[in-house]
Amino acid sequence: MSGDTMPAPGEPDPHFVNRGGGRGGRLRDRFPKGPLPAWLSEDDLDVYAGEFERTGMTGALNRYRNMDRDWEDLAPYNGASVKQPSLFIGGGLDASTTWMGDAIDAFPATLPGLVSSHILDGCGHWLQQEHPAEVNRLLTAWLASLTATR
Repeated sequence: MSGDTMPAPGEPDPHFVNRGGGRGGRLRDRFPKGPLPAWLSEDDLDVYAGEFERTGMTGALNRYRNMDRDWEDLAPYNGASVKQPSLFIGGGLDASTTWMGDAIDAFPATLPGLVSSHILDGCGHWLQQEHPAEVNRLLTAWLASLTATR
């Protein structure tokens, strides 16, 4: 999901797999081939793989297993806006910004406290790894712009 490993236009979307096997029917069939993203070394990958081997994927997968409960728990807030000061930073190649474009367009209504919004060109899902200096610059500038209230 890194910007530098996303498939070329017209190639299969790595976010989906086909049912019933066949070409592209397994998630691992969608893993990019070739070099790792520029921000991920073989040593880093070994650390992550070792931790998943040690602890399993349960914690990571539980986030997705809980989605239905989230909808139920948050139902009383349906349609509520977030009025607190906020910052949005997204990757131009991330599914969250491409699929959810309507949500981003609705920010004036849903996030009236939005101070600034940024889409980083050529960036995928891992903003802080792919463009750490830019993310840090945007985040610290936003934090510095906030005033303390009591």
